[in-house]
Amino acid sequence: MMQRPQGRPVNLTTERFLVRSLVPADACDRWCDWSADPDIMDPLNVPVRRASKDELMRYIARFDNDIGYLMGVFTKAMSLYIGFYMIEVNKMHATANVNLVIGDKTYWGKGVVNEVRAALLDEFFERRGVEKAYGTPLARNFPAVFNYKAQGWRLEGVLRGQCKSVVDGSRLDQYHFGMLRDEWRARKEKAA
Repeated sequence: MMQRPQGRPVNLTTERFLVRSLVPADACDRWCDWSADPDIMDPLNVPVRRASKDELMRYIARFDNDIGYLMGVFTKAMSLYIGFYMIEVNKMHATANVNLVIGDKTYWGKGVVNEVRAALLDEFFERRGVEKAYGTPLARNFPAVFNYKAQGWRLEGVLRGQCKSVVDGSRLDQYHFGMLRDEWRARKEKAA
């Protein structure tokens, strides 16, 4: 089996957090616990089950830091692993699909998502050739929707009944938020 070449890993610092590309050795019990927590998995519409470290190691190994990025979020103060971002890049269209999980619930509602995502937008817009970023949270994922709106992402559409709930089989609406590179630059300039 031919392996894709490895790209340049992400290694960023924000005011409170370190963000870096994960490696298989980063698979840990904390992440295994997150996968078994319905408070974390249900808003993502992911089945609740305890993943093994081996499964996580194989999952992490799939990301090549070229078109697929999996980055851990760590506190600066204690190097505590609190979540991750996954970004899938379509080089032909210069787009990036952005997904995230903050698994450590003590950091929910503490501004982690937009602080880290701002650094990632800077990195991918200015140094990795992305011209548009987008995210597709479920409409019922109120914290995610709030964060997209608070950061100035544009709601580009509602995909009615797009997903089937893994909990009860009901149809779920999905939002499509987008941010163009020029919009991000203009927002930053206005804030400066």
